[in-house]
Amino acid sequence: MKKFSVGDEYEGVVSDFGMNGEGIVKDGAYPVFVPRAIKGERVRLRIVHAKKDYAFGELIEVLSPSNDRVKPVCRHFGKCGGCDLQHLAHPVQEEVKRLNLERTLKKALGEEVKVPEVICGSRWAYRNKLALPFGRSGGKVVLGFYEKRSHKVVPLKECPLHGEWAREVVATVTDWANAFGLSVYDERTGKGLLRHIVARYVTSLSLTVVVNSDKLPHSSELAERLSARFPEFALYLSSNTADTNVIMGDTVRLVGGCETPQRLGAFAAVLSPLSFLQVNDEIRDRIYGDVCAALSDLDGDIVELYSGVGLLTAELATRLPSVRISAVEIIPEAVRDAERLMVTLGLSDRVREVCADAAEHMRALAEDKGRRALIVDPPRKGCEESVLSAAADAEFSMIVYISCNPATLARDLKYLLARGYAISSLRAYDMFPQTMHVETLAVLERQG
Repeated sequence: MKKFSVGDEYEGVVSDFGMNGEGIVKDGAYPVFVPRAIKGERVRLRIVHAKKDYAFGELIEVLSPSNDRVKPVCRHFGKCGGCDLQHLAHPVQEEVKRLNLERTLKKALGEEVKVPEVICGSRWAYRNKLALPFGRSGGKVVLGFYEKRSHKVVPLKECPLHGEWAREVVATVTDWANAFGLSVYDERTGKGLLRHIVARYVTSLSLTVVVNSDKLPHSSELAERLSARFPEFALYLSSNTADTNVIMGDTVRLVGGCETPQRLGAFAAVLSPLSFLQVNDEIRDRIYGDVCAALSDLDGDIVELYSGVGLLTAELATRLPSVRISAVEIIPEAVRDAERLMVTLGLSDRVREVCADAAEHMRALAEDKGRRALIVDPPRKGCEESVLSAAADAEFSMIVYISCNPATLARDLKYLLARGYAISSLRAYDMFPQTMHVETLAVLERQG
């Protein structure tokens, strides 16, 4: 087995895919992970990072291309960090995600768990959200993405993961900024005005301009330009004067246009730019529909943890008119938004919003055993063990787990299976085509 050093070049055959969609080239038992290399190909690579047990390489040349290799749609692929898999045919993308999810579950659970398929929707123009930093290029204000391993902004005019609306937003904002000679924030000096835009388009446009100030100069002129391209829009200002990598400030203020309800599955609601919403409307609606279907025969109430601003709560209460829901969220602002949403939709008589830590709320339920269901949709770090322990003590008849991270899902399922639950259904969803991310819905039932 060869010992690699940074800068070494090597030829080999890609034996498998890694967890991030990269190809794996092995020298004996020593793996080299190579982005954009495909299983079965013979490639030439250069070592860019070497450890005792593994290395990372960059692809120099594909000597024997795979039939699964396709031409990337985006000119920025390989420079922009937004996509991992544009070089790979769509059916193979889905199979790689499915197999990696199965492997992750088997490693944690010690047994095979079959994932029948990855449920897919539109593979392009599926993202409803765009967040870009401002920069300067050729003396002009630009919007773009950060070049890998740097904070240099590479201009971006369009992205195939977004619809035509994103191109229109980028063109409108940069034309406006250049027309009025606005400055761009410099993180080294802390000076300059324009930091980021955060745009969302579901059924109308929501655009937030993040600035290093408490004012947005020429906001009325920007609103006028937006109105020429978007019949309905809301323009917000977010002030962020901190030395931080966090994009948005703590608050937003409407400075142009008007807020209009967005169509979200079974209901419509006005969304704050600070509210979380899955970026893929089609797959979000599919997951929420499958959650409702899993609970359609429930004889009892529902407890929902990590409920955020209440979008899944509203979907459940709208589609399942006989259930009562306790929605638990620790962020007070999100709870207030959820309460307003339930009042607007006429659901507040069946939904109780609770501002509390998930583990503390669950411990209070431990003695109140009954035929109830628990829904958890945690962040990437998964559920705290105290939450899972309290859920098992409360003997929920059913647990519905929505996950964006296979590793923490596998860890949490292992715990619940050891506490008397069994997996009754497992589905994977391609929430983020062209990337290695996969969303999973696991339904567990208590045994005995």
